[in-house]
Amino acid sequence: MARPVQATDLTAVTRLLREAGRRYYAMTGADLEHLMAQQWGVVLEVGSTIVASALANQPTEGICWIYAVALGDGLDLRFALATLLPVFEATLRRQGVHTIFYAGDEQADAWLVPALQSQQFESETEVVVYEKRQLHIPHQGNLEITVRSALPLDLPAVLAVDRACFEPQWTKDATIMRTALEQGPYVVVAEHEEAIVGYAYATTHFGGRLVHLVRIAVDPAWRGKAIGVRLLADVVAFTIAQRAHVLTLNTQAYNMQAQRLYQWFGFVTTGERQLILRRNLHP
Repeated sequence: MARPVQATDLTAVTRLLREAGRRYYAMTGADLEHLMAQQWGVVLEVGSTIVASALANQPTEGICWIYAVALGDGLDLRFALATLLPVFEATLRRQGVHTIFYAGDEQADAWLVPALQSQQFESETEVVVYEKRQLHIPHQGNLEITVRSALPLDLPAVLAVDRACFEPQWTKDATIMRTALEQGPYVVVAEHEEAIVGYAYATTHFGGRLVHLVRIAVDPAWRGKAIGVRLLADVVAFTIAQRAHVLTLNTQAYNMQAQRLYQWFGFVTTGERQLILRRNLHP
């Protein structure tokens, strides 16, 4: 039986996401507890044992992403998804969701991509991976712009910049950004006369040896003023200060303007590409 997830399922779902042979996991432990409390997902039970689960993030403007899928050993993949997904979609539809997206690695998640495509998930675009190993800074950008560490009270302004810059499926939700502002190793804002006109957010990995630029955004009204360059220079300076070996980032294949900036700044493609799938839910 498939049913909506409940907060009391936390221990069983956590174990499944940690131990299942087939699992896709794109969130933190803090996200998991919150999403389960809000019932953003479903589980598959055999008797009283949870053997599979699927979870989504909190929707933005009727759009959400698959955040986790885990299937216990011995389950037939297509049967499990065919049982889970109708309840998953019905649960999300009741919450106002009209579109579900999925982003997975074609190699690491090769078991899941064709299975989702068989359930009417369609290709939307690809995400291109860039890296910078020569950590020089070709330009400092607009020095009239102040770059400072972001504070929790900056959250509304940061979210406003994010919404202005990206389509709804790419925006960061308040839960993710609140956690980043409170706990992240690097979140900065770009200010002009105390008005926040852009921000950047990066994470560190492998003991600080790798820095990943999660987001760089400039208010569209302020573009063309080298503010993105200013933020990018600060991210590289942070990477150097961390004694990291490489700085990475992802961007949509169709975002050629951003790719031109990254290439000019010394980033090169790694050859890795992440497939983005979309499923439109019918009323």
